[in-house]
Amino acid sequence: MAEYKTTVALEIGAQSVTMGVFTPSGKGYALSRYARRDILLDPVEEGMRMDYVSNAIGEMVTELKVKGSDVRNVVSGQQVFMRFIKLPLIDIDDISEHVGYEAQQHIPFPLEDIVYSYQTLPEREPGEQEVLLVAIKKDVLDNLNTQVEDNGLKTRSVDCSITSLYNAYRLNYPEDECDSVILLDIGAKTTDIIFSENGRFFTRSVTAAGAFITNNIAREFNLSFKEAEKLKLESGMVSLGNGFTDSLDEQQAALATTIRTAMSRLSSEVQRTINHYRSQYKGTAPTKAYICGGGARLPYAVEFLQAALNLPVEYLNPLQVFSIGSKVDEEALSMDALTLGPVVGAAVTGAKVGEFYIDLVPTSVGKDRAELEMLPKIMAGGIVALIGAGAFVFMAGNKVKEAEQVNEIFSSQLAPIQKIATAVQNSETQYNEAKAEYHQLASLYRNRTEYTDIIRCIAEVGTSYNFWFTQFEPVHTEELSLDQTAESGSVNRHARLFAPSAGNGNSALASLPSGQVNALYIKGYAMNEQEVRDAYEKISKQKYFNGEEADKNKHVQIITNESGPNASLGYLKTFHMILPLQDKPHGDLYHDIDEEVYLSVPEYRTKED
Repeated sequence: MAEYKTTVALEIGAQSVTMGVFTPSGKGYALSRYARRDILLDPVEEGMRMDYVSNAIGEMVTELKVKGSDVRNVVSGQQVFMRFIKLPLIDIDDISEHVGYEAQQHIPFPLEDIVYSYQTLPEREPGEQEVLLVAIKKDVLDNLNTQVEDNGLKTRSVDCSITSLYNAYRLNYPEDECDSVILLDIGAKTTDIIFSENGRFFTRSVTAAGAFITNNIAREFNLSFKEAEKLKLESGMVSLGNGFTDSLDEQQAALATTIRTAMSRLSSEVQRTINHYRSQYKGTAPTKAYICGGGARLPYAVEFLQAALNLPVEYLNPLQVFSIGSKVDEEALSMDALTLGPVVGAAVTGAKVGEFYIDLVPTSVGKDRAELEMLPKIMAGGIVALIGAGAFVFMAGNKVKEAEQVNEIFSSQLAPIQKIATAVQNSETQYNEAKAEYHQLASLYRNRTEYTDIIRCIAEVGTSYNFWFTQFEPVHTEELSLDQTAESGSVNRHARLFAPSAGNGNSALASLPSGQVNALYIKGYAMNEQEVRDAYEKISKQKYFNGEEADKNKHVQIITNESGPNASLGYLKTFHMILPLQDKPHGDLYHDIDEEVYLSVPEYRTKED
């Protein structure tokens, strides 16, 4: 049964976006208002397409005053995969599972990456069932849905332009029900060839379409894509041959001939598809053709195809049985009607009078539907809970007096228990205070040997006859670096680094706030520069040091032109290095002090020591 309610329909095509508002009128629909935006992009600008689509939708939402409305979306046939699948006659309960299996076999993407819908078709042969499978990549569908919902619309359903156009045709041309008819939807990037014959349906898409014609013009006239498209729209027509161009100027004649050549490719593809339909699908030769889409607006397109296909060809009027609202510009509509078929089909689907119901569900819409399906169950559960709560309150009222009597008995026994609880709490406080003091003492014990262990580790890993250390100093710095310009190789003072005083070797460690040491400064002499850098790399990987921050190119400085008392020792080089320490330099040398008082140390110290 038809349900004529106000419907907002939106088609997102390859080079245009169209929106229509349909309202109930008598026993049918009226086109209340519509808007259309062309999106002409050069192929190199394809990455910006979604931005243009979003802007176009936003403009039309404002123009048509439909913000907040549910919308039935239509995606172009170029973006979907359509397959005809043969199934054995099976129970209707099993068909979804079989279609899912066939989708995995026929669609060249993992099942979790696509969204699909299907429609059962009339039997072609006894004992065989045929299904039309329509699929789209999930990320493409979700991206399109985002553009819709970001502009204040709520997606109700998503159809594809091919099945939507077929629904519009079947409603507007019931007299063709038993005839073999083809529809040619000449879009921007594809031409959809649709067969209708006595309830049967078949379709095929070819790339000979509007962009194909534009590319031919661009190549022939050495123009950009946009310039060629503009020339086609302003001056383009299809040459009919036999002296047709004699009355045209040279450029117009050349343009018409170029368009005719491209249209000849389209007519050849249509003829091939007719032959395939007749041989493989046992169909009959079409008796009529209807054309629509943006490419159908080229002057003399009907006459050319009629001669090329040897068929009667007419423009498809998708609004033949629709009323036209008073706010619609009928002059503009006469030009745009050929492109409105898919949005009309969406309105037909909304009224539940179409033959196809394809519903490609975006991820967010699927979640919303699942929540709505759960709502009746939640409400039923709430009602049961309320009934149960009422029964509980009734029963609980009878037990209140009994509970008060029991409470009096337990209150008399509560005071001794509270006294014991207070004593336990005091004991726990004393234990925590002693534990904190113990942690502090244990930390002092650990720090007593920490730097000894670190020096021993450096000596074991970095021993060589070609260099030796002369100075070892714990330091604190905000930025670990050496002053590369200072001849003495002193530590960078700009980072507020506490380091030895120059010349006297006295330590500045005593002036450091507790716990701020985060690096070691080491000075020495070397006969081999590379060995010093290699030793630095080995040492920095030990457990005491922060190897991720250590950088032998940044934190090691070797001075080859030394001045002062060592200047005469030409074979020696002074080196300086900074080794970043771990936050806890002792690493895993010690067990958890909560487990035992004794602190384990490296293998060279025993427990008896």
